Amino acid sequence: MNILLIGATGGIGSALTKSLSKNHNLFIGSRNNENLSTLKNSISTVNKLDSHIVDVCKFESINTFLDEGYNSLGSINCIINCSGSLLLKPAHLTSEEEIESIFRTNVFSCFQLLKGGFKFLKDSGGSFIFFSSAASKIGLKNHEAIASAKGAVSSLVLSAASTYANYNIRINAIAPGLVDTNMTKRITSNKPSLEFSKKLHVLNRIGNGDNFIPIVNSLIDERSDWITGQTLFVDGGLSNLK
Repeated sequence: MNILLIGATGGIGSALTKSLSKNHNLFIGSRNNENLSTLKNSISTVNKLDSHIVDVCKFESINTFLDEGYNSLGSINCIINCSGSLLLKPAHLTSEEEIESIFRTNVFSCFQLLKGGFKFLKDSGGSFIFFSSAASKIGLKNHEAIASAKGAVSSLVLSAASTYANYNIRINAIAPGLVDTNMTKRITSNKPSLEFSKKLHVLNRIGNGDNFIPIVNSLIDERSDWITGQTLFVDGGLSNLK
């Protein structure tokens, strides 16, 4: 299978890249070319593993990434967007620039991957996998910006899955709880904050990148061709258990 993966150098993205490269051809993207090179050099695979820098806040950059990915792999079967950002502020302290940045990174990137990626999947079908958040389902203090953006991702998945079903294109999202990544270091490196966060998850622990490998492998499996329009929660019980 030929897979494009954006956000490859993040905590979840790097775990997925290392796992998926064992059995699939990958074209990966990130804003930092040095980090991309480091990740690629850490992986030994007989499958194709190529990369290109991409700024998910810019539609033109995403289009270039898609074109380069297609040229590299020859075809595209799946597009995965692991890019994201985190902002923990109450609404009254959130600036216009901050909310725009959150939506560009988390929502606009998914929208443009659909918009630009459709032409590569419309003839043979395929799938998109986006990342929402458990914060879109429950009320967490100071999560107004990220919760609304991730809620928009889940809503986008619902509508787009209906729109593109006739082309045999499946669109799903994964909603994590708190995951130990560089992006969440502000929380995980503070012991009181970490302990409080653990208690919000009924399993009393936060997640890691490897926790998302099984669900992604399942969603890209040809036998999962009856799953679309879903937001699947991989969140340690955060969204629905007390």
